[in-house]
Amino acid sequence: MDKVQQLGYVGITSGDLDAWSAYATSVLGHEIAHDSDGQSLFLKMDEHHHRLSVHPGDDEDVRFVGWSVGTPARMDALAARLDAADIAVTAAKPEEAADRRVLDFVHFVDPHTGIRMELHYGTEVCFQPPFYPQRPISGFKTGDLGLGHVVSFVPDIDAAVGFYTDVLGFAVSDWIVVPGIGRVGVFLHCNTRHHSFALFANPAPRKKIHHVMMEYTALDDVGTGYDICLERELVTATLGRHLNDRMLSFYFKNPGDWHFEVGYGAREIDPATWQEQYYNGFQPGGGEWGHTGLFEVM
Repeated sequence: MDKVQQLGYVGITSGDLDAWSAYATSVLGHEIAHDSDGQSLFLKMDEHHHRLSVHPGDDEDVRFVGWSVGTPARMDALAARLDAADIAVTAAKPEEAADRRVLDFVHFVDPHTGIRMELHYGTEVCFQPPFYPQRPISGFKTGDLGLGHVVSFVPDIDAAVGFYTDVLGFAVSDWIVVPGIGRVGVFLHCNTRHHSFALFANPAPRKKIHHVMMEYTALDDVGTGYDICLERELVTATLGRHLNDRMLSFYFKNPGDWHFEVGYGAREIDPATWQEQYYNGFQPGGGEWGHTGLFEVM
């Protein structure tokens, strides 16, 4: 079955690109790509030309999410499957593909989250000069795992899961269940990263997206980032460890007034043998600790 391969990039809309530039370098440790300008701020975190980009606008939200599909044949196959599901698919204009630094992509509006999703191939890689972090960090865990993960909201979680598994080829890693209520959150994988996409039931979210996660390659990178965010009063959920992906992480505000999560040590899975798991969302213990404030920012 043709499917999405990894989370490739995320595009952000903001009215203050300067604030994002200062934040990305001093807090996240990203590098500003040399060809950034007043219309596109490209943020580099590995050998890709960029993983995050920021563009002028007033809504302070995610503008698009790019999913790498690897080949033009796979892109066409997924576009056909979307069309069969009555989802309108649009081919990218050449200038749009050039802006994303990919050979080509198609895009559609996710009927469940309302986010513009882009299925692309042929990502521009810049191995020389290498990524140069703008604060002292070891780097980010990307490669075949992709950028990290994104978390969004949907009114009907079961319908959304059906769409992403049947049409785009994601598979369920696990569910968050609240006794007496049912399944309220789902985590989806497309490679060996525990999840590249997660969805929570919320019919009227404040933003289209809750957070983007990036994983550092050293625990100390999380610790120094935590100190920076505490000093700047950016922390929205304290340092903690998740019970499903086992990652040590924390959450913090960005200039768009939504959230990032950074962490270290998430487990990987084998998609060929993985079986869906279920976790009690409000049960104390069981491996989950910390992350005080997380439910307040959902």
